[in-house]
Amino acid sequence: MPDATSDRGAHAASGMTNATKSWRDVRFIASFAGAASFAAAIVVAGVLIRPPGASALPSFARQTGQPCATCHTAFPQLTPFGRRFKLGGYTMGGGMSLQQAPPLAMMVIGSFSHTQDNQDSPPTPSTHTNNNPLLQQLSLFYGGQIYGNLGAFIQGTYDGASQHMFLDASDVRYADTTKLLGFDVTYGVTVNNTPTVEDVWNTTPAWGFPFVASTLAPQFALPGTLIEGGLGNHVIGTGVYTFWNDMFYVDFTAYQNLSTGTLQALGEPEVIGSTSIDGVAPYWRAAFEYDTGEQSFEVGTYGIFANTLPGRVAGFGFDQIMDVAVDAQYQYIGDPHNITLRLTNIHESQQLNSSYLQGGASNLYNTLNSFKASAEYVYDHTYSLTAGYFNVSGSADALLYGANSLVNLPNGEGIIVDAAFLPFSKGGPSFYPWLNARLGVSYTSYLKVFGGGNNFDGLNVNHNAAGNNTLLLYAWMAF
Repeated sequence: MPDATSDRGAHAASGMTNATKSWRDVRFIASFAGAASFAAAIVVAGVLIRPPGASALPSFARQTGQPCATCHTAFPQLTPFGRRFKLGGYTMGGGMSLQQAPPLAMMVIGSFSHTQDNQDSPPTPSTHTNNNPLLQQLSLFYGGQIYGNLGAFIQGTYDGASQHMFLDASDVRYADTTKLLGFDVTYGVTVNNTPTVEDVWNTTPAWGFPFVASTLAPQFALPGTLIEGGLGNHVIGTGVYTFWNDMFYVDFTAYQNLSTGTLQALGEPEVIGSTSIDGVAPYWRAAFEYDTGEQSFEVGTYGIFANTLPGRVAGFGFDQIMDVAVDAQYQYIGDPHNITLRLTNIHESQQLNSSYLQGGASNLYNTLNSFKASAEYVYDHTYSLTAGYFNVSGSADALLYGANSLVNLPNGEGIIVDAAFLPFSKGGPSFYPWLNARLGVSYTSYLKVFGGGNNFDGLNVNHNAAGNNTLLLYAWMAF
């Protein structure tokens, strides 16, 4: 699938002695085993104790007094109620007050990654060419009301692959309601650092399927469009939005670049060589949702236009990038059955003035297309099964893709299947009723990579699309 995670977890040369490497492996595996054992103990204890109530982000649960199943079919996917909670600025009450419980929460994700073929080299200095356990992510959140109509979802993350702590995707909102033409209107202002993180449907890149993926595999990640993560955590945007008559949603956000110094102060590990933008990059979103109670249907469009500096190198002009997307989502929320269907198609037009002059692209004009579709069934808000398909296609370009593609193409496709157990969706254990967990297994099968199936780069007969196939075991805990 398209790589939407910047370059975290990219391959790195080791440069360590065997003794040093072995010692790091021991500490690494021990820390993962400890985290996994702790998570397992909590899950087992929680399953044995009658559950009173929980939410995907526990601070939201304490604030609203609502169980996870009210806002999520299977977290992190939102129900119509969950979407309206977010549009309302994360300020809805009904549970514990700000004075009773500060809106703080933590999340940890432990994982184990296995690829069909060993990678050419370890993805990080402290890992192996295959079969890697990882304390993948540890996050601290401020999630909920700040004061009055002002609320926030702010995430600081320790990334186990890069071993860095940084400000992750975050969203601060002010929201209110009024009347327009006799109908209710929710309107607000958002300040965030990742395009589409402000969105409330699980079709856009920030919150789309797969909801958890390996940060150590695959070795040959397909290219992604700019909006699929090319600017994530590296920009600051201020936007306005409105949701009229519980049906029509419009959002406009203007993004600007964050300086290298600011990003480094925020802990970003991959600043030098990353993409930056010049001036303002406008992002737009429009959607129509029809909600009948048990069923809801959404169709919409979103996109971004940006003048980008590849590698943050000035003096060669800009690459002009235009992403235009369409999306749709259907949800059936019954008892005990929940079904969600999602699709999105992003078309990117590229005028590569800077890349061309720097010798990074053979063509001045290129296109890139990213299509994703998924279907999910959830039983009793506890057992989830999701199947997804992804397809990337675009212009042939020897300098952009020739290192990985014999035919100079970005094209690839594959299938993802994810099965998960969510024991606390309807309530956590009595000793901590806001605990939540998602225990899952995911398998990604690559049908084509960089335009080919076998020996796709023409350099190594062992470089086949199926060699990228990735099995991921994960434990996702929020408390």
